[in-house]
Formats: sequence, C-alpha cells, structure tokens
Amino acid sequence: MIILSCETSTLLGSVAIHKDGQLLSQKSLFRQGSHAEALNVLIQDCLAEAKISLKDVDHFVTGLGPGSFTGIRISFNTIKTFSEIFNKDMAGIDSLKSLAYLNKDLALSLNQTEIACALNAFKNMVYIATYKIENNSLVETRPPQVVRVQELDSFIVKPILFVGDAFSAYENYLTKNCPDKLIRNENAHDYPTAVAVGHLAGLENKFFHWSKLLPLYLRASEAEENLNGIKYQPL
Repeated sequence: MIILSCETSTLLGSVAIHKDGQLLSQKSLFRQGSHAEALNVLIQDCLAEAKISLKDVDHFVTGLGPGSFTGIRISFNTIKTFSEIFNKDMAGIDSLKSLAYLNKDLALSLNQTEIACALNAFKNMVYIATYKIENNSLVETRPPQVVRVQELDSFIVKPILFVGDAFSAYENYLTKNCPDKLIRNENAHDYPTAVAVGHLAGLENKFFHWSKLLPLYLRASEAEENLNGIKYQPL
C-alpha cells in the first residue's frame, strides 16, 4: 500500500511517501508565508525520489489541523483533489495527534506517560490537546480545543511534557507563569509532519471517499471573531 501524505497546518510544510509502512521519501520546507507554491514542488520531489507517479498512490492523506486556516486548506484541498481525480480514498489526521506521535518515544525516555501538544493559535491563544501513552499507543485524554495562554496554568493541572510551537511563541509568559508544570526537552518535535501523518494513517487504516472528510477548524475566521466581539487579550 502506497500512501502520499501532506501537512501544512503550521510554518513547517512537508510531504512524505510510505509503502507498506516504510518511508520511501520525505521533503519539508520551513516558510513564513504560504505553502501554496512550495507544496507542489515538494510533492514532485518526493515522487521522483520514490520513483513513482501519482497514479501509483493507493491512498492520499492530509493533516486536518488545527492550525493556520490557509495552511490547512492548502494541504486539504490538494489531497482532496488528488483523491477525486485518481478515484482513491483519503484520510485525515489531527495535527495535534501527529505531534503527540512524534514525541511518544521522547516522553517514554523521560519516564513521562502524558503529553500536552500545543500549537500557536495567535492572539494569545493556543490549540491544545493532551494524550496518555497506554500499551505503547496514544489515548486522547483532552480533545483538541482553543485555550487562552492566560488560562494554561489552570488547564494543565500537573507536570506534563509540553510540545509544539506554542511554547516558543509564548515562552516568556509560560516560563514565568507555569514554571513547574511544563516539561520541555531540547529533542522535542514542535511541528507536525507528513511523515507522522502518513504513518498514523497507515496504522489506523481508515480511508474514506474524499467527500466525507472535513478540516478541523477550532476557531472562527478573524472576521467572524471580530463580528462576534471576540477580542485579543494582552498578556
């Protein structure tokens, strides 16, 4: 089974190709702007390295978010288009879950069985979910949600491995206000990747018609938030 996966919900855009659970190729690019132009190049480079074409792919997989509205759409729409054109089923993987998967071995090496995954939602908010490692598998203990940075101290009730780009985005505030609850490590993966997304999809083996999947948007658009009076709160 050949799987092509894309993940562009954060600043790190990436593409990977797996065959029967083995990684054939991967490409990534860290960008401040849109991934729209770079994604097709990454896909073509991955296909060339794996020596296959799009018609050889059995399933297409995308990161679902949460994350950047534009970033989520870029990967989601690309994968959905491939799925429709080549009449192949697709899958979507929660970006926070893929982040937990990337850090599972690190957590175990630190004798930690719980992981908090947090991505920058901007405006002093984070997308966050927590996971517990049981029998070497990830169990979601708190689902993906939006939390204000000022509320993280009450959201996290005990020390936990804390991963994701939310830490670097709000490091000064978090180290001052949550010093004893957030366990950090220099080897932590802070961005979800297509490698994790593709590998998880292969393990779960749940693929659907392209019309059945929706991206994971946890926040309304900026225009909708302004209309509803949801305001930025300074730290």
